[in-house]
This record gives sequence, structure tokens and C-alpha cells, in this order.
Amino acid sequence: MEISQPIVSTFIAGLAIAWLTGCSTVSETGRSQLSLVSDAEVESMAVSQFDQMKHEMPIANDPAKQQALRRVGEKIVRAARAQGADLLPPEQWEFVLFDSDQVNAFAMPGGKVGFYTGIFPLFQSDDDIAVVMGHEIAHVSADHGAEKVSQQMANQVAGTALSIGLGVGGVEHDTQQIVMASYGMGSNFGFILPFSRTMESEADHIGLLYSSTAGYDPRASVPFWQRMAANGGERPPEFLSTHPSENTRIARLQELIPEMLPLYYKASGQTQNEWLGPVAPHYAMND
Repeated sequence: MEISQPIVSTFIAGLAIAWLTGCSTVSETGRSQLSLVSDAEVESMAVSQFDQMKHEMPIANDPAKQQALRRVGEKIVRAARAQGADLLPPEQWEFVLFDSDQVNAFAMPGGKVGFYTGIFPLFQSDDDIAVVMGHEIAHVSADHGAEKVSQQMANQVAGTALSIGLGVGGVEHDTQQIVMASYGMGSNFGFILPFSRTMESEADHIGLLYSSTAGYDPRASVPFWQRMAANGGERPPEFLSTHPSENTRIARLQELIPEMLPLYYKASGQTQNEWLGPVAPHYAMND
């Protein structure tokens, strides 16, 4: 069945209107982003999903690592708010260490942060925790979750419209599933994937800004991601990944470090001529 011109025209016009009326701007970078859902909607569903995770996944019994997450996390949130980020006060954030071999971490709207014990062997100091913490909190402050939900909604509308045009009929999708997918549980080629890489690079930039402002050494970001790359073994090609390749990420961070060092020197009380040796970790590495 051939799609009629009126259907195509209406569909294109609808997407154009949605794009023009549903855009916002990431304050730290000036990038325009699609925004078809409210912060309150995304936050409500994210908090619900986080609570579900706490019931279904084991939580690590490691006070030292838990304290490290809270110590670093609250400083990062405080620094982000000082930079103008619209975030909850640090004392209202929840930092949870899940007992899992996964090398991963995440942050959600509503002040929810989760780290997995599997990532801790890659940390050598609070500076390393700050690299990841800043990156994840940057996803929240830049509304990347809402942006990904909006992209998936736009894709859903596009697919449904095309199905109707072909005479196949639409397929309903549960909004909660869309939100969960937007936090890393599934992405596809084409429209979603390039934005995901853009958001990851943006989170690297904003996260390094936050961690440096909080007094953590931005130079730690390069060896940390090098360890992450070595730990990951064979990686998929960059085009097939939601993250930039490690080489691309490290090169970009190396470009950003000179911009971030003055913020770090100011926050830490160090001077540019002082060399800081390796920082002793503030937590016990219990492998």
C-alpha cells in the first residue's frame, strides 16, 4: 500500500511542530535538546524505578565505600549547584552501592545515585570516584533522561504514523518501559544513537567541570578511563556504541583539562606550580 501524500505531509508537519515547541537548552554547553516530557514526570518514574531496584538488587554492606560515595557525591552536587545546576540540595540525595560485578554507575532525577561494587577496583582515590560521579550527575543536570525519553517518544510516534500509513496499525508502548529504556536499557541505530554519544560527551565535559569545581583533580580522568578501557577488553566499534570510544573520550578530556585546572587549583587551595602526587584513597579496597 502506498503512503498518501497528505499522510506524509501531516506526519512531517507534526514532527516539525513537536521539535520547534518542545526544545530546551543545556545551560552549560548551549546545546538545544528535545523536551517533550516534564521534569516532574521523569523524576516520578525514575524514583519509582530506583526504589524497585533497591528491592530487587542486593545492597553492599561496605560502610567505607558507602561513605566515600556520599562524601564525593555531596561535594559534586554542591559544586554543580554553585555552577547554576537545578539540583536538589546535597543532603537530599541518596547514594546506594549495589552488590554486583557490573562495572557501572548511574544517576537519576530526584537525587538518586547508584554505583556497583564492580567499578570500585578501578578507583585509586576520591579523584577517580569524582570522575564517574561528576559524569553521572551531569546526565541529571543536563536533563539527558528527559531528552532520551523525548527521543523515544518521537520515534514511537514516527513508527506508529508509518504503520498507520502502511495500513498495519499502531503498536502501543508502555510509558514506563520507555523511561526505563532511556536510562541505558536499550537503544537502536539511527536517531537515538548519535544523540546518546552526544550526551555522553556532554556529560564528560560538564562532569569534569563539576568535579574540578569541587576540588578533585581533573587529571585523574585520563588514567581512570585508560584503566576502564583496559578492563573492558574488546569494545564494539564507536558507531555501534552509545558511548564514545575510549580513545575519543580520552583525547577530548585531555583537551578539557587545561580549562579545568584553574577551577581545581582554586577549590583545592593548590597553585599551578605545585605538583600533587598520588592521592591516598579514603576508603578500604576490600576486593
